[in-house]
Amino acid sequence: MSVSIQLIDTIYAKTAKGQQEIAERSFGLSARMRRLLILIDGAKSSSVLAALLIGLEIHPSLTELEQAGFIQDIRIIERNIETAIAEKSLEQSIAPQALSPSVIDPLLLEQAKNLMAESAKQFLGLMANSLITEIQACNIDNYKQTIARWNMALRQSHKAKQQADQYVDAVKTLIGLE
Repeated sequence: MSVSIQLIDTIYAKTAKGQQEIAERSFGLSARMRRLLILIDGAKSSSVLAALLIGLEIHPSLTELEQAGFIQDIRIIERNIETAIAEKSLEQSIAPQALSPSVIDPLLLEQAKNLMAESAKQFLGLMANSLITEIQACNIDNYKQTIARWNMALRQSHKAKQQADQYVDAVKTLIGLE
């Protein structure tokens, strides 16, 4: 993808640091950079910003603001929000009382670990190696954290995002949580 195409599609939002700069002028941005920062609202695309600020080289300026932590690509912000929501949802779906170590059959936990390792290998490829090692080492005392980490990895994968809920349901069923 060329830079110009990427630039047209990119929408930025201010970070907390960007909001602070607008409110307090505490980081000493130049007038042009500050004007650009003020116009960034999480809705205007880079091409719209370029049209509003004729004479300012928009791409290097946006890159500079992003690298300095004043703005962030809205897609990254949305992904972080989705991840936080998914983590909260997973915490709620695997209630502590339901995951009592005394009710988990070690053989069923092994089957669940195999399912988790196989799905990680299938959907995450080489990126799954450390996760698979963690899955294989998990036991009755720490399986909740391992299931949560595995589920989040699946949710962040483009290949597995749609099936993540089905996999976590299958693991919960295997270890007798439903």
